Amino acid sequence: MRALRRSAPFRALLGTFVLQALATGLMLAGAQYVATWVLHSEAAVELLFVALIAPALLAAPAWGVVARRLGKERAFRIASTVFAVAALSILGVLWAPGDWIYVPVGVAGIAYAGMQSLPMAMLPDVISHDERTSGPGSAGAFSGVWTAGETVGFALGATALSIILALTGYVSSVAGQVVTQPDAAVTGIVVSFSVVPAALIALSLATLARYPLRRRDVDLPADGIRSHDG
Repeated sequence: MRALRRSAPFRALLGTFVLQALATGLMLAGAQYVATWVLHSEAAVELLFVALIAPALLAAPAWGVVARRLGKERAFRIASTVFAVAALSILGVLWAPGDWIYVPVGVAGIAYAGMQSLPMAMLPDVISHDERTSGPGSAGAFSGVWTAGETVGFALGATALSIILALTGYVSSVAGQVVTQPDAAVTGIVVSFSVVPAALIALSLATLARYPLRRRDVDLPADGIRSHDG
């Protein structure tokens, strides 16, 4: 807890990462409902997951290139913004459901690769900065809290979806029973898959804005003298 209190960079980065884990966890939890009640296709579940995850696997190296050119923090901000815009555009499926949804989901998947890889690359910078300013010995604490934060964020995604569905009147189905969802519930499903994740990412950008480290801070030599790489 002392390490957390003294490290403003870690608090800002962790807060950003947890909010983004909540946003992506919410989308992953909502894919089944979008496929069933919006697209009316059970096969769409796998397609939505593939559209989100496959581009993320392929795009991770590209985000490394962007980070080397623009800096990790700026690249992270770009990835987060792209994800938010892509998620928000999915709202259109409420009025025009169709296969076009896989395009913005795929774009979100590309951005998701940056949202996963870039903060993981920034975490060692935070730990190194803390070691220079406060001494070694907190790396394990930082890593443990980071992992716990990610787990909690993803878990709360499913909880948030349950709350949204309950508030919008979602009707649970049982075997052999035909259920018709009210319009409000369908709207809640789409909103939980688009607007709410986009809002969470926007909020995470506010916490990321408080991240104070830049390349010149990260590249300090061991004796604390700034390097001249800019």
